[in-house]
Amino acid sequence: MRFDFPDPEPATPRGGAPVGYLREMSALEQAAILCLRGWCDSTAKGQIANSFRLSMEPDAAEDAIADLDALMSTAVGAARRPLMRHDLTCRCVGGDECAFAQLMAAAAQQDREEATLFACTLMRGPAAFEVVRLAGSFGPALMRMAHTPATGLSSPSPSAFKH
Repeated sequence: MRFDFPDPEPATPRGGAPVGYLREMSALEQAAILCLRGWCDSTAKGQIANSFRLSMEPDAAEDAIADLDALMSTAVGAARRPLMRHDLTCRCVGGDECAFAQLMAAAAQQDREEATLFACTLMRGPAAFEVVRLAGSFGPALMRMAHTPATGLSSPSPSAFKH
């Protein structure tokens, strides 16, 4: 039996293919994705930091910002391959972003086993355990920010389709 397949179109980088939309995710998962996108976009780091400052006391906000920085530095530095992400204003969620959001949601709820499973899909070896530890430390601040109205960290517009 012979199959004739058409010439392939350029493939979406592994981990970048859309798997859903931000609107389908919980507030915590949306916040995790927007933090990932914002931290990796140097022009948006200030917006992310201000969101924490608006949702908590000054010392707690600075601790959360430091925890986010440590988490993201470790996650990006120890990733099996570059973590794919969509544009900050994109309404789609890529595969890597979805796995990261699930990792953060599990860690924020202190479900280390579930968080470790997601971390292992994204990180190399022992770094997965360090990412889970850091995510567990950062998780409560992320939950607080995600559930505080008017933090300045807003969802992308439904009409935005930039990748």
